[in-house]
Amino acid sequence: MFLERVNQKTGEREWVVAQEDYDMAQELARSRFGDMILDFDRNDKFLEGLKTTIPEKKKENGDGLVHVLDIGTGTGLLSLMAAREGADKVTALEVFKPMGDCARSTDVSQIGGTAADIIVAEVFDTELIGEGALRTFKEALQRLAKPGCRVVPSSGNVYIVPVESHLLKMFNTIPRINGGEDEHPLGTCSGTASVFDVQLSELKTHEFRELAEPIVAFKFDFENEEKIIYNESFVREAIAHTSGTIDAIMMWWDIDMDGKGETFIDMAPRWKNPKHYAWRDHWMQAVYYLPDKKCVEKAQKFEIICNHDEFSIWFSDVGKDSTRSYCVCGLHSMLSRQTVYHINEMFEDQSFRAEVDRLSSGLNVVTVGEGSFVGLLAAKTAKTVTIIEPNERFRDIFHKYVLYYNMKNVHIVEKVTHLIEKPDIVIAEPFYMSAMNPWNHLRFLYDVEILKMLHGDDLKVEPHLGTLKAIPECFEDLHKIAADVNTVNGFDLSYFDRISTKARAATDAIVDEQSLWEYAGTVKGEPVELLTFPVDGRILSRKCVGKMDNMQSSNGIPIWMEWQFGDLTLSTGLLSTSESRKPCWNKGYKQGVYFPITNLQNESSINLNALFDKSSGDITFQFKKFDVQSGN
Repeated sequence: MFLERVNQKTGEREWVVAQEDYDMAQELARSRFGDMILDFDRNDKFLEGLKTTIPEKKKENGDGLVHVLDIGTGTGLLSLMAAREGADKVTALEVFKPMGDCARSTDVSQIGGTAADIIVAEVFDTELIGEGALRTFKEALQRLAKPGCRVVPSSGNVYIVPVESHLLKMFNTIPRINGGEDEHPLGTCSGTASVFDVQLSELKTHEFRELAEPIVAFKFDFENEEKIIYNESFVREAIAHTSGTIDAIMMWWDIDMDGKGETFIDMAPRWKNPKHYAWRDHWMQAVYYLPDKKCVEKAQKFEIICNHDEFSIWFSDVGKDSTRSYCVCGLHSMLSRQTVYHINEMFEDQSFRAEVDRLSSGLNVVTVGEGSFVGLLAAKTAKTVTIIEPNERFRDIFHKYVLYYNMKNVHIVEKVTHLIEKPDIVIAEPFYMSAMNPWNHLRFLYDVEILKMLHGDDLKVEPHLGTLKAIPECFEDLHKIAADVNTVNGFDLSYFDRISTKARAATDAIVDEQSLWEYAGTVKGEPVELLTFPVDGRILSRKCVGKMDNMQSSNGIPIWMEWQFGDLTLSTGLLSTSESRKPCWNKGYKQGVYFPITNLQNESSINLNALFDKSSGDITFQFKKFDVQSGN
C-alpha cells in the first residue's frame, strides 16, 4: 500500500510504500484509548449506572434474566463490568474487527430473538453527539431492545456560557495589521461554525469574563427513541450579569448515568467544577463563535439560537440566519485555529514588529515561508518587499491584504527562483503551514540555500540561528495518553496493552505533537540544547547525544525550536517558567513531546539522540538508558 507524507525539504506531498498490514496496525494504534481507559471517573460512573439498572431490571423481569447490550465495546471493559454486576447475558458489538477479536465480542446477528434489557454505550465526543450517539441509541432502541429498555447513560445536557475573551477571539478573528474592529482586509467573514475543542481548564480566569450564567442549550433523552431528533433548533434566553461583547461561547456537557439525577459524568472545566472535576483528553470542552458580533448590557435579556444536526452543534443570533456558517474569506478554511492565533499574536507583538521594522528599514527585503505574514509587517519600513509564497491560495490572500492596505512596495512571487534582483536581506519567522512539528520549519534552511546560491554567500538572513531544545517535565495528566492501562477496575487489560503498543511503535512517530499550553505540569530542570543550525546557506547533517536528567520525577520530554531573530529569541515552545516551575508554552505552535516507554520509566537519566538528515530535512529521535560506564 501507499502512504502520503510531506517532504520536509520542499513541503510537497509524496507517496511512499508501506508494509501491507500498515493500515491495520495504524487502526490498532489509533484505537489505543489510553487516557479513556485510565479515566477512572468515567469507568466508575459507568459502573454505578450498571449497578443501578441491572438489579432494577432483574426485579422487574419475572424470570430475573437480564440481557445487556454493549455498543462500541472497544476493550470490552463495560461488558466485563456488566457481567460482574450480574447480567445474565452480555452482547458486545464492535465494528473494528481486531479490537472486537481482542475484546471477544459477538456479531450483531448473534443477538437473535433476545432483545436487550439494558443498553450501555460510550459513543460520545467533545460535542457529545459527534460520534453518532443519537442514531446509535435511536436505532438500538428500535431494533435491538425490549420496550422499557434502560440506557446507560440515560440522558445528557449541553451547557453554554457566552464570554468576552480577547485570547479566545484570537483563535478565530481575521488578522488585522493595524488592529481595530472595523478593518476587514478579507471582507466580512466570521469563520467556520465547526467546533474548537480545547482544554478550557487551562485557561486562566483573568483571560475571559463570563457574561451570563451557564445556559442549557440541549437536553437529550437517550431512553426514548421518539424524543431523539437529529435536527433541532432552540431559542435559549439568558440575562447578562455584566456588560461586554460575546467573543466566544464555551461549551461542555454532562450525562446522567442512571436517570436518578445522582451520578453524573460532568465535563465542566476545573474552575467551574472544582470539587468534582476529572481530567480527560478523549473528551474536552469546546469553544464556538457566533456569525455576527453581539454586545450585551448588564441586566439585559438576550437570546441565542442553539442548533444541532445528527453529528454537530452550532450557534447563531436571533433574527439572523440560523444555518451553519462557513468561511468565505479562505483563511479559516486553510488554517488551523492555532495558526490563526499565531498570526494574530505576531501582529500584536510590539517587540517583534519593532525588530522587523529595524531589520527592514530602507532595504530591499525578501521573505520566505508558506502562509507567513511577516512580509506584510516588513512593508512598513522596507524600500521594497518581495514575498515568496509557494501556495497559490495564500498568494491570493496576500494580494487582498496588499490591496486593502495599499502596500505599493510589496510584490508576491511563487518560487525562490523567480526572484530577479539581489535583495539586501532575507527575513522569515520562519513558518511553513505544512509543518507538523516545530523542527519541520527547518525547511527554511533549504530556501536560504537556494537564495545564497543565486545571490551570493554574503546575503544577510534573519533569523541567523536555530536551536533544537528539550526539557524534562512532570505532567499532571497528559502522560496518560501513552501509558499502559494494565489492570483497570479489577480487570486485566494487559493483552490490549501488548497489541496496541506494538502497533503504535510500528506506525506512530516516537514524538507526539501536542499543544502543551493546554496541559498542566511542572518542569524539572533547565532546557537542554540538542542541535544548532547556523543559517549560512550550508546545510549539514547533524547529530547529538543529549542527557536528560531528573527523569525519576518526570514523565515527559517536550521538544521545540528557538530562533535568533536579530536581537530577539523567538521560541516555538517554552516562553517562560514561573517561580513554582510552571511552564508557559507558546499557544501558536504545537510542541513535540516524548513519553518514556515502559522500560525507561524508572530511569533517573535518559539519553536523547537526535539526528538531522540533510537529505530528508527531518529529525529522527532515539531514547535510551543512560550508560553510566561510558557516560552516554
